Amino acid sequence: MNSLDTITEHMKELSNPIRQGILKIVSEQGSISFTALKDELSLTDGSLYYHIKNLNKFLEKDEQNFYRLSDLGKEITNVLKGSPITETEEKSKLTKIIEKIGLSQLFYYLFGDPTRSLIEINLLLIVFAWIFGVSNEHFSSIEAILTGGSIVNSLISFAHWYLYLLIIFILLKILKKDFIFKELWIGVFIGIIPYFFYMIPVVIIHFSAIIVPTWASILLNIVFVICKIWSTLFVAQGIRLASKCNEYQSLIIACTLIFIDYLYLVIVMI
Repeated sequence: MNSLDTITEHMKELSNPIRQGILKIVSEQGSISFTALKDELSLTDGSLYYHIKNLNKFLEKDEQNFYRLSDLGKEITNVLKGSPITETEEKSKLTKIIEKIGLSQLFYYLFGDPTRSLIEINLLLIVFAWIFGVSNEHFSSIEAILTGGSIVNSLISFAHWYLYLLIIFILLKILKKDFIFKELWIGVFIGIIPYFFYMIPVVIIHFSAIIVPTWASILLNIVFVICKIWSTLFVAQGIRLASKCNEYQSLIIACTLIFIDYLYLVIVMI
């Protein structure tokens, strides 16, 4: 396999300029510690861990636990010195939009310690489910069958996000896309965050028993739609970073969740 074939095979890992910078610095230094590399690139621990993990084929550790180039890393670096890899213009535009709106640095931080992040995100989900449960009297047909109540609503809301995760897991398996499950789990559940911009005023209204005027209800509905779109972009970003999907595939998969949500609502309303 020649150098061009090698570059093509590893395009996803190498197209990020930060990763190219990591390989360049390691190549120039010969070997470098994690702390020194972090300071050189002005990255957070989580962000650098994430990028290094994606470069595990190109980096290895020496006896001092410093990073150095592997044989493949040396080959790649020689090619990069001549012509850095860039993404196509069309792909780059969509990626920049998703990364900007989807707060990519937050993903890099959370992926740095996935076990801790999963604990934190599941606690966040519990809070979200409780807020949703106490502020919505009728959430689903299941809730109606079980006579309702905030506990039932909260449990359904909690299970709702695990159903999202299961659907995405199945879709990625069907598409035969490799992914890291912990990162996918984090990536999907981060989609909760935008909804807090809607849920906080809703729960305030609920507990204060304020009579909401029509214009305020319309405004809340608009905020909900915006939060749903924002959440979808969060999930798309999580799928893209946790799997071998490109930005278009990730966005389509994330949008299927909206379709399933509205399909469910139509079924319940019939």
